[in-house]
Parts: sequence; structure tokens; C-alpha cells
Amino acid sequence: MVDRLSTSLAQQLGINTILVQQSQLNETQLQISLGKRILAPSDDPAGSVQLLDLSQSLSRLDQFQDNLAYARNRLSLSDTTMQSVTDNLQRVRELAVQGFNSTNSATDKKSVALEMFQRLDQLVALANTKDASGDFLYAGFKAQTEPVSGSAQTGVFSYNGDQGVRYLNVGENRTVTDGNAGAEVFFDLKDKNGNAESMFATLYGLATDLNTAQPAAEEALLTFAAVPADGETLTVNGVVYEFDTGGDGVTGTNVDIDSTGTVNDALTKLRTAINTDASVTAGGATNQLLLTSTTEGAGTLSFTDGTGGDITVTRAISIPSYDRLDQIDTALGRILDVRAQIGARLNVLDSQDEINQDFRLSIESTQSQIEDLDMAEAISRFNLQLASLQAAQQAFVRVQGLSLFNQL
Repeated sequence: MVDRLSTSLAQQLGINTILVQQSQLNETQLQISLGKRILAPSDDPAGSVQLLDLSQSLSRLDQFQDNLAYARNRLSLSDTTMQSVTDNLQRVRELAVQGFNSTNSATDKKSVALEMFQRLDQLVALANTKDASGDFLYAGFKAQTEPVSGSAQTGVFSYNGDQGVRYLNVGENRTVTDGNAGAEVFFDLKDKNGNAESMFATLYGLATDLNTAQPAAEEALLTFAAVPADGETLTVNGVVYEFDTGGDGVTGTNVDIDSTGTVNDALTKLRTAINTDASVTAGGATNQLLLTSTTEGAGTLSFTDGTGGDITVTRAISIPSYDRLDQIDTALGRILDVRAQIGARLNVLDSQDEINQDFRLSIESTQSQIEDLDMAEAISRFNLQLASLQAAQQAFVRVQGLSLFNQL
């Protein structure tokens, strides 16, 4: 028995067929327009999962590249800053060697010291350099805190940052630090005795020595309050000088002083007696004795007061200026080490950048294989679907003309 189709059902079937053909045609048209084979997960569930994983890999890679660019900018700025620090330190060293020349007058030394103080303030400014984001380069994790405080006027310098160093992911399982803490670069410089000293304190000491026309060797200023009593001593560089009221003149290392003598008499005889690796002159005021080492370097001058309080140390043994020059060389060595670290990190970033670019190319190639459309096949399919749609439309028109009412 043949089922009978109503006119309305026949029309609905025709319309549904046309709509299906239009939907398929529109989908193919959209694929051709976008050049993509997969427009929805249902088109290829397995391929869609792969594309999602690849998209996440590209997102991570984009973040790696952002971190890499950030680290490169900070390291490049730090390297430029370290070059400026090096230039200033080298200039300070030249000034120090020039200034401590014995042919210079006190006025000449003050002129040299003036530029050294200016260089010192410039170094403080360089230590407080900011990056493009407004963060301080050498403050550690305290990026918004000025790391170094102090100036040539105060002579007191302190580090306000911390020891933190930021690590940035620039690749899968690859991290790079974006700088160095200021304490490492500028402050923790060991002198010959193993004590920490900042390069700012070293420069300030050098400039102050020149400004006050202090000799390059060690010196100490002693003030005598009274004539030392019989038997009291002063030891200079291991030699004992004894005050004796028993007679006049110098006997060995004993300085004979009459009981009626004045302080200046005692100092005159003491200056005559002391001749062991130290020169002795009158101080800047009455009753003062200036001890100056005749040998460059630290540890070349020593004295011990055996007078029971008659001597006041007005100025303790100074740090020899040549030791400060050695400390400048230590600072230059530290900056060189830091620049070597920066250069190594920049090389790593360049290498990692190439690796990331190759990785991106591989991911994009895989993406293309999964989702890109075979254009020739799609256009052929489009033409076939278009012909099918046209045929369905024409058939629908012909079927509509088969009504009995058209025969009346």
C-alpha cells in the first residue's frame, strides 16, 4: 500500500531539504572565508582538543617572550648603568693618583677633591636608576624604595633595599634573573682585612683626604695635656720612648726631661728622638704631636700611650689613601664581575629567544596541519553543494505545480 502525502507535508519536506542544503553551503562558505576546517568542536573533537593544547602552549610562549623582553630591557639598562659607574670609578682613581702627588699644593688638592665629591653624588644617582616601569634597578624586592641614601655633604651612606633577586621564566624550565641587588654591587666590598665597605664610603674617604690635604700615608694626631711623669712612656712603631727627669739629653730610647720642663720642651725632645719609620712634626695647635708613617700602606704606624692619661688621641691613625686606591680597584673588579653576569644573562636570553621562535614555528605548523582548510577540496564541495541547492529549489517549484487545483 502506498502512503499518501499531503500537500502541506510535501512542501515541508521540500523546505527542509532546501534548508539543509543552505546550511551545508553556508558552512562551506564560512570555512572558505576563514580558511579553517574546524569551525566548532563538533567538526573534529580530537582535532579540537589538540588545537586547545596548542593554543595554551602559544599563550605560555607569549608570556615567556614578554618576560624575556622585560628581562632584556632591565639587563641592558643595568649594563649601561654599570658602564657609567665604571667610567666614574676610573675617573676617580685618576684624580686620586693625580691629587696625591706631593707636588700639589693644598689648594690644588681641594680642587681635585671638588670633582671627586661631584663624582660621588653621580654614583649615588646611578645606584638609584629606575627602569621603564618606574622600578629601581638595585632595590631588590623593594622596587619602589630608593635603594641608596646619602650624599657627599653628609658622608653617610646606607642601603634601603633588600637582597631579593627576581627570577623570570623565559622558557620551559628556564629562568633568568633580571638584575643584581644593590648591596652586592655597591656595598659588600671586602677590604684587605675582610671588612665590608661601600664604594661610596671609599670615595668619600678619598675626597676628604684630598680636601684636608692629608698625606697618602698613615698619620695620627696626639695632644699632650701635661708633661709626662718620670718613667712614663710612648711607644711608636714598637720602639719605647721613656720620659726621664734624671738628666738632660737623649740616651738610647729614653727621652730625658727636666722636672721643670714644659710640654713643648718634652715634645721637642720627643720629635728629635723618634726616627723609626715615622716622621714627627708639631700639630696644628699647641702641645700637639703629628705622627706620620714614612711607608705607604696600612699597618705602617702604631703607637701606645704609657703616660697614664697625659695624651689624648685627637685624630686616630688614618686609613692610608693608597689602601683606598686598592679599594677602588676592588670596586672596579666587582663592577666587572657584575657586568660579566649581565652579559652572560643577555646571551642566555638571545639563545632562549631563538629557541622560543623555533618552538612557536613548530606549534603553528602543527596547528596549520590540523585546522587549515584544503581550499581546492572546499571549493569543489562548495560548487557541488550550490548545484544541489539549486536543484532542490527547482524541484520544490516543480512539486508545488502538481496540485489538482491547477487543473480546474
